[in-house]
Amino acid sequence: MIAAATSRLAFSIYSSLLNKSITSSTSKTTAIMTKRMKATSNFQLPTLADLCDDHVNSPTRLSVVEPGLFFQFGKLPRFYGQIQTVRCFESNPTVREVLSSPGYHQVLVVDGGGSKRVAIMGDQIAKLAVDNNWAGVIVNGCIRDSAIINELNIGVRALGTHPVKSLKTYPGEKNAKCNFGGVEFVAGQWVYVDEDGILVSETPLHGHENVNRLVGVI
Repeated sequence: MIAAATSRLAFSIYSSLLNKSITSSTSKTTAIMTKRMKATSNFQLPTLADLCDDHVNSPTRLSVVEPGLFFQFGKLPRFYGQIQTVRCFESNPTVREVLSSPGYHQVLVVDGGGSKRVAIMGDQIAKLAVDNNWAGVIVNGCIRDSAIINELNIGVRALGTHPVKSLKTYPGEKNAKCNFGGVEFVAGQWVYVDEDGILVSETPLHGHENVNRLVGVI
């Protein structure tokens, strides 16, 4: 009886310490991401032309999306961030799910298969992205409610607009490799967008090392 009670007490203490450790680790991760979001949101992004010039001889592989494919929406013509991805086709529940979570100044890349038969994102989902601190959304497909989205503090690129909403039936795939515009988008890589186009880099460019030092990541 004594041995059993001692064993239960030891297990209870261990579980309590483990839960405290997990909570502490989660809190630290959230704090770092929040600091990074604040630091990067205040960082003044150079133009894509300058980034390309600065890194022309860099070992980092840079990829530029084929020009002429995407239209600009939202109030932010320039935006950048670490990539998160969703692959879907004419159905957007996973897009809503991801943009309902904290964005930490990331950019969601949505590969909608290039469909122009429905809109993958409207103003409600775009507002979710703003409220959850996403820097921008790149849609290989169409959006709708563009007049409202153009008043939101976010950067958006899409193939065009379409008034018909997408289905809500089929789930998409999160963190999938997305290929369009001659470029592969991989979750965890970085994307930079301005009036000249869309640039993808395997690693952060120009000044992000200082941002990471500021928040204690490196």
